[in-house]
Amino acid sequence: MGADIPTGRLSRTLSSGRVAARMGGNQVRYLMKRPFLSEEGQQRSREKRDADNAKILFKGLSLLRGTALKAAQMLSFERELIPESFQKELEKSYFQVPPINRALIRKIIVNGLGAPPERLFDRFDSTAFAAASLGQVHRARSKDGRNLAVKVQYPDMNKTIANDLRMLRTLVRPMADYDLIKLALEEIREVLLAETDYEAEAGNIRFFRDNLDMDNVKVPRTEPALSTGRILTMSFMEGRVLSQWLETGPDQESRNRVAQTLNDIFIRGFYELNLIHADPNPGNFLIRDNLDIGLLDFGCVRAVTPEFVSLYRELIRIGGSNDRDAYWSLLVRMKFMPENPSAGIRDEVVSLFMKMGAWINRVFREEYFDFGANPDFMARGRELGRNMQKIRRHMEGFPPEFVFLDRTRYGLIRLYEQMGVRIKLRNRYEYNDSV
Repeated sequence: MGADIPTGRLSRTLSSGRVAARMGGNQVRYLMKRPFLSEEGQQRSREKRDADNAKILFKGLSLLRGTALKAAQMLSFERELIPESFQKELEKSYFQVPPINRALIRKIIVNGLGAPPERLFDRFDSTAFAAASLGQVHRARSKDGRNLAVKVQYPDMNKTIANDLRMLRTLVRPMADYDLIKLALEEIREVLLAETDYEAEAGNIRFFRDNLDMDNVKVPRTEPALSTGRILTMSFMEGRVLSQWLETGPDQESRNRVAQTLNDIFIRGFYELNLIHADPNPGNFLIRDNLDIGLLDFGCVRAVTPEFVSLYRELIRIGGSNDRDAYWSLLVRMKFMPENPSAGIRDEVVSLFMKMGAWINRVFREEYFDFGANPDFMARGRELGRNMQKIRRHMEGFPPEFVFLDRTRYGLIRLYEQMGVRIKLRNRYEYNDSV
């Protein structure tokens, strides 16, 4: 039986304090040994410190669950900011999480649906099989024999979001890029608040199911009579999450096919439906035996206006040009920059956006882009991304739509790089012959 979740502010603060103390102790031991080690020894000691601290952090976040665990999932995408050892531990949160106390799960279902699980379902597995957005997922079978997945939200999520993010900022403070990580955590807060509403997520599922219209993409069916704002019941889909599927060693053709489908989902969703499935972690993509993809977790779906879509399309299409005036006009229209910025800022910002545009347009130079043959591609993107974060203080604003779009698109590109695929990234919305 799983442990209880620390729910009060004091208990959660004490839990995070113990994590911080253990991580701090590792740092002190490293600093004490460092003067007596060779350069190679110092490197090994740093790697051991990071690996040990990563395990401590993941274990602590797993005990806190909820907001802390979800934020860990999202932080694992910030590969330009988070050490590799931390990424590997945080990625476990996609599908490895200690279960909530079974009695608590039962209580949540009784309070939400008005009856215990044995009356609502033909079968209900009280042990979770997966972590979810701010909750966990249980297998069940309906009274008429259909296999279901029941997502149950951890208690009091709305009350814990602010406190947990404050604690996370404390825990990651020792990291080299703390200032940039802090910005990422601030952006995560808005996502977490939206993801507490399972009724809204059910609406997102129904919209994608009715409108995505891709034969090789499967979307679950919701069960409104067995769902509330904190419980979401839907049809169960078979398959392996992307991380687990990759561990089976699929061949190049299979990896290419899966990655192409992921990219097609993004392009169709953004340009045709004006929606972004904005949480591209490997735990949200279920790979079926025939290589169809099941989409999971619709809590982080962002609607964008047709005007924004049109402006972003223009931004990508001029990425291969050297027209500085066109770039500046577009950045002002997108509300990145004021019309009359401080002296010198215009040239700095335009130059960086032009470099970013030239970088992303590399994927359009050939009909198929081979990530295996371009090992420096994401390294260059990470460098530019770090520079972009550093100049944000000079900007008038950072459109919220762009934040979600940027995290989604480059999160997918990181997956393509990890998979070593060769896929077609050219598309009729963004590619033009002048590139």
